[in-house]
Amino acid sequence: MSNSLSPGAGPAELGSAVVVSVVPGALAAAATPQAEQVAALFLLTYKPTTASAYAVDLKQWFAWCALFDVEPFDAVRAHVDAWSVHLADDGKARPATLARKISAVRNFYAYAVDSGYASTSPVPAKDKALHLPRVSRKSQTLGPDREESAAMLAEAAKRGVRDEAVVAMLLYQGLRVSELCGIDVEDLSSQRGHRVVRLRRKGGEEQDQAIAPPAAGCLDAWLAERGGASASDGAPAPASGPVFVGPEGARLTRYQVEWIVESCARAAGIEKKISPHSLRHACTTMLLDAGVPLRDIQVYMGHANSATTERYDLGRQHLDKSPAYALSGVFARD
Repeated sequence: MSNSLSPGAGPAELGSAVVVSVVPGALAAAATPQAEQVAALFLLTYKPTTASAYAVDLKQWFAWCALFDVEPFDAVRAHVDAWSVHLADDGKARPATLARKISAVRNFYAYAVDSGYASTSPVPAKDKALHLPRVSRKSQTLGPDREESAAMLAEAAKRGVRDEAVVAMLLYQGLRVSELCGIDVEDLSSQRGHRVVRLRRKGGEEQDQAIAPPAAGCLDAWLAERGGASASDGAPAPASGPVFVGPEGARLTRYQVEWIVESCARAAGIEKKISPHSLRHACTTMLLDAGVPLRDIQVYMGHANSATTERYDLGRQHLDKSPAYALSGVFARD
């Protein structure tokens, strides 16, 4: 180790506090004090959503190192190879999840090396060197179809105007959970006759997105209730603060949104697993079915790479355009 952190260092304490606030106890149970402090500083370089996921990944990696009684900064390539095999075989991690976990650990060591806390990284620079399974070009998420989406909206309406607005914004706008939870009243506006929401996209970019009229209606009803009256009374929306809040007035968390979506799916009688991301998938699929150009969908969904949008299209075509139906009537019996 070419550098060390003092246990009383201010930045390290701040970093640890941030880690605990992101994922309580995420690192302390498995990491050595020095590795925990470096990890805390490392996570400070990411936005909360990414930091939350990476904190869980690092906890798992530190726990794996502890199984071999090795300090994280003394780990070697063999430990990484064994971990990747364990995640894929015993952990049943999907290729995309496995790739993210390896990326989190790789980036952690890269940060440690660049900052002088470690001399080398045990993680090879390329995934190919680890022989990781390839990520499928087709999206593996199975979203609700048109009828299931309508049923979820109906069930959400029964739960109240807030939950209806949450489901409507996810379905019509194709939002990520972090984007939905991050919307403030100040982000809502009208531009040239369009209802608009300013989104904080993945990667930190901001984007103005037109709100679909049905979603705008649900949003207005919720904001009117927040203002203390029904939508018909024309109550003014709150002047500031988060759009979606819980009973205590605090901003909705991703876990609360997940619970809303899962509850609506169960009430609608949908047996497959439905998450907020499933509704984002459904939005993309329905836009493709409506004939919206792929490039326009890419911008609407906030995909940095067109290949991400194409994965949804490939997954949709896999079943909808299957050759299995081409010969359906050839051998039909009289």
